[in-house]
Amino acid sequence: MPANLTPEYMAAEKEYKAAKTPEEKLLCLQRMLSVIPKHKGTDHLQGDLKRKIAQLKERLEQRTKKKGPSYRVKPEGAGQIMLIGPPNSGKSSLLAAVTNAEPEIAEYAFTTREPIPGMVPFKDIQIQLVDLPPVCPEYCESFVFDNIKASDGALLIIDLVSGDPVHDLNQTLELLKEKKIYLVPPQGKPENPELGIAYIQALLLLNKCDQDPDGELLELVREIIETDLPIRVISAQKRIGMETLAQDMFDLLRVIRVYSKQPGKAPDLDAPFTTAIGTTVIDFAGMVHKDFADQLKEARVWGSARFDGQVVQRDYVLQDGDIVELSI
Repeated sequence: MPANLTPEYMAAEKEYKAAKTPEEKLLCLQRMLSVIPKHKGTDHLQGDLKRKIAQLKERLEQRTKKKGPSYRVKPEGAGQIMLIGPPNSGKSSLLAAVTNAEPEIAEYAFTTREPIPGMVPFKDIQIQLVDLPPVCPEYCESFVFDNIKASDGALLIIDLVSGDPVHDLNQTLELLKEKKIYLVPPQGKPENPELGIAYIQALLLLNKCDQDPDGELLELVREIIETDLPIRVISAQKRIGMETLAQDMFDLLRVIRVYSKQPGKAPDLDAPFTTAIGTTVIDFAGMVHKDFADQLKEARVWGSARFDGQVVQRDYVLQDGDIVELSI
C-alpha cells in the first residue's frame, strides 16, 4: 500500500533534514509522527519515527546526566502536565489540592526551587502534574523551560487579585516566547509550525477567586485580557473549581483509554493503555507487543464498534473506553 505522504509531512521532513541540534531534530520527528497518515502503508515508517524519537530522547537524557544533577522530571502516568506561573500565583497550593504531593507553601516568593511532581487521579488512570519554580524576569533556571518543552501540556496559573493579573499573564507569556515556548489552546498547534518552537497546549487558570466574591475583578479581567487559551476560574486554597479540573487535564492531553482482551477471557479493566487520539488498531497492537503488529490476524472491538465484538480493519480508529481483542 502506498504511503501517500501529505504536504505537511513532507514539510516537517524537510525541516528535520535541516535541523542542526538534537532538540530541533526531536521536535521535527514528533511533528512528522503527528501528521503522518495513519494506515497500513505507513506502519513501518511510523515505527521508524518512533524508534528515532526514543533514541534521541535517550541521547539527550544521557547528555544531561553527564553534565551533572538533572532536574528533568521523568514522565509517569497517562501524561505529564506542567504548572507554570509567576511568583505567588498559587501553583504549590494547586498541586497540594489535587494530588498527594506535599509541596512547601508560603506567602513569600520562590518557595518552589525545584520541580515537584504529583499524581492526579482521573477515573482509572493517573495524570502527572509537576509544580515548577516561578517564571519571572528576575531569575529562572533553564531546567524550568526544558521541562515545559518536553511536557504534554501546561496549566498557566495567574493570581486574579495580584494587583495586575493582565500584566502578570503577558509578562509570563513573553518570557516563555523568549525561550521559544508558545502556549496554545487545545488543538491549537499550527499546521506549519516554525522550526525550533515548542508549541505546548495549555489552559489558563485564574486563581484566588475566593478573594473576589462579587466577581467584579474577574469581569474586568475577562474584558481586557487578550488570550486564546481556555480560562478556568479557581481557588486552589478553598478548592473551588476543582471538580472538573481532572477532566480538563485529561482533555488537554488528547489521549484515550484502551483496554486489552485476550481471546476467550474477560477484558483487563484495571490497567488501560493510554494513547493519542487517532490511534488505530494496528498502532494499539504494536503497543501491546512489538510483534503483534506484524502477526495480527484479527481484531475485535467492544465500545465504539457498531456491535460488541465486531471484527474491524487494521486502520480502525479507536475511541476512549474501547476494549480490543487481538488474535495472532
